[in-house]
Amino acid sequence: MPVQEIGNILFKDKVITREQLEFSLMIQKNLKPSQRLGRILKYYNFASDEDVAKALAKQAGWKYFNKKFIVNLIIVDKIGLSILIDRVFIPVETEKGLCFIFAYPFDTEVTDLLASCGLHDKEFYVGSESEIRRALDLLKRQRKIKEIEKRIFQIKEAGVSGGELRELLDELLDDAIIQNATDIHIEPEEKISTIRFRIDGILYFKFCIPLELHNNLINVVFSRAEITVSDFYKFHDARFEHSHSDCPVDVRVSCIPSIYGPTLVLRLLNANKTLITLENLGFNQAHFDTINQVITKPHGIIIITGPTGSGKTTSLYAILKQLKDLSTKVITIEDPVEIKMPLINQVQINEKQGISFAHATRAFLRHDPNIILIGEIRDSDTAEEAIRAAITGHRVLSTLHTNSAIDSVYRLHDLGIDLSHIANSILCVISQRLIRKLCAYCKRRIIVKKDKLPEFLKKHLKEEETEIRVYKAKGCPHCQAGYRGRTVIAEILRFDEDIREVISSGKLDLLRHKSREKGFVDLEKDAVRLVKEGVTSLGEAERLIG
Repeated sequence: MPVQEIGNILFKDKVITREQLEFSLMIQKNLKPSQRLGRILKYYNFASDEDVAKALAKQAGWKYFNKKFIVNLIIVDKIGLSILIDRVFIPVETEKGLCFIFAYPFDTEVTDLLASCGLHDKEFYVGSESEIRRALDLLKRQRKIKEIEKRIFQIKEAGVSGGELRELLDELLDDAIIQNATDIHIEPEEKISTIRFRIDGILYFKFCIPLELHNNLINVVFSRAEITVSDFYKFHDARFEHSHSDCPVDVRVSCIPSIYGPTLVLRLLNANKTLITLENLGFNQAHFDTINQVITKPHGIIIITGPTGSGKTTSLYAILKQLKDLSTKVITIEDPVEIKMPLINQVQINEKQGISFAHATRAFLRHDPNIILIGEIRDSDTAEEAIRAAITGHRVLSTLHTNSAIDSVYRLHDLGIDLSHIANSILCVISQRLIRKLCAYCKRRIIVKKDKLPEFLKKHLKEEETEIRVYKAKGCPHCQAGYRGRTVIAEILRFDEDIREVISSGKLDLLRHKSREKGFVDLEKDAVRLVKEGVTSLGEAERLIG
């Protein structure tokens, strides 16, 4: 029986359209003849990693693997971690014993290697390439940590010689990327310099180095970022590029001169990171349905609000990914461009060259776009241009710094936007936060009496409920202090006729009452839902909601 082509499998399964398939085949033929079609489809966000893996499983006649697994470390050492990473396959233990998960099932060199090791009789599966790479990266990271600790010990004992600190910086960056850290903090104190990673919004101490080595490490960073080495006691903002697993990562450097020396924050922006789909962001079903209904509207503004680090950009791109199509013209203006997307015209803020949010948005209207993404509405000029774009028949996506969805109406009015324009141009406002998820491997269930519960949860319990079963963080090798990853809590103010009428009339004090009448789920209520479902803990919800 002939092997089906992966593109036809995805087309028959209605994962991709005929137009997307033909476009990707053209790219493969004319530009990247050696590139796998599945990788091209993933690059253009036509198919997800999971979609391609399932299609490969059908193509090879193997089963698709999507269960939890434990890596078999003995077999990892027998085969070699570098080979596993290079060929993207992994040995795991399941209830049936040892088996292998492949990203590419037609790699005959790997199957020949396993046969030579006496492992040809084991079960073979196809799995998600990103999941396999993530598991292998974690193994690599665990070994790298030992190397870093050894390197620091050597530096402490023998002092600095050669390129040890340059290597240490590379190790730090790699480790932070593998752990999904967003920032590295390098902070001098009276006798030591501490290094911390921000992971899932929380700072975690990693290690410290002697204070006398701090300036040497800063010199290495300054050199990479092309900052004058002697300018220790000035404020600096710069950048450099770091390569991890053959992927470029943009490193933004911020320096402030503290009393003990320069303090650095290195922000990691992986421009090629996998886009999260709208389904996987974690919105509750009601919010998810509302967003799906709103984004189909032909024109109007969708605003996402929340503090720094609340996932606004990620949500914007998830919406954009769902809207993006070969027949759709999309232009963005961002500061900076955090995620590179194909088939989209992305512009970066450059105040020195006169490229601002307002100026770019005004210029975009002459480029016949269907969708405009404005990274942030910061001032009255940008707000006016966003409103103008929406009123003239464009879909606009943007962010705003406010604490709640309803506060966004007040903020836009403060920026000089007429209430009638606000009412008639905005489709919805999404206010969101990112809340840490409990680790599935180690979380444990506890029973808490009603009188011991925080006030925000008490008012959401039924009168007859005297206690509640919740889950508590514990901590294990799979997580950070009992937490692993984050999900969204949100509130959505949808602008229907009633809400528009309230805003147009200027009776903004009635907005909260009117929204509650319509079953408005606020941030607090959404957090309580996750506590009851065992997704997060009481402590985490209280930390975020207050």
